[in-house]
Amino acid sequence: MVSEIATERLRLMPVTPADEDALCALFWHPQVGRYLSEQVPTGGAIRQIIDATTDPSSIASFWRVATRDGTGLLGLVGVWRPSTSALALRPIGWRSLELVVAFHPDAWGKGLATEAVEPVIEHGLADGVTFAILGAVAEPNRPAHALMRRCRFAELGRVTGSAYPIVVYERAF
Repeated sequence: MVSEIATERLRLMPVTPADEDALCALFWHPQVGRYLSEQVPTGGAIRQIIDATTDPSSIASFWRVATRDGTGLLGLVGVWRPSTSALALRPIGWRSLELVVAFHPDAWGKGLATEAVEPVIEHGLADGVTFAILGAVAEPNRPAHALMRRCRFAELGRVTGSAYPIVVYERAF
């Protein structure tokens, strides 16, 4: 079961059905969706994120990132099954999870994503089975590449994406 995580400045709360509209608005924000490695999630895909988080048998875990007092939606951080892009370079997908990070532009440049990602990586690697967290980043998304480096991910390689080349990163246990 996914539990709440508190950091110095943030509160990460497991996503629930009540978050669906806010998550749709986040992912559909033009600045957030432009570099998503596969495609901007539809309402159905966002419901899958929520359903996977609330399903105790799922490997997926997603958190709504808010201020320390729990207000607002700064972003979403989570892990789930690796994407096609990530699996192209790390075929042992059943032993890996892929990091998903989306923050509202108002929260960019403040170190909040780094602060939120670290405990999510720890959670993802703590199950005793997962040996790596992967990240798939569109080549032109410079801030996301910087986030991967700050969070100690190593570049595995590059693959062809639907809109941009994708750089695949890995942080191993």
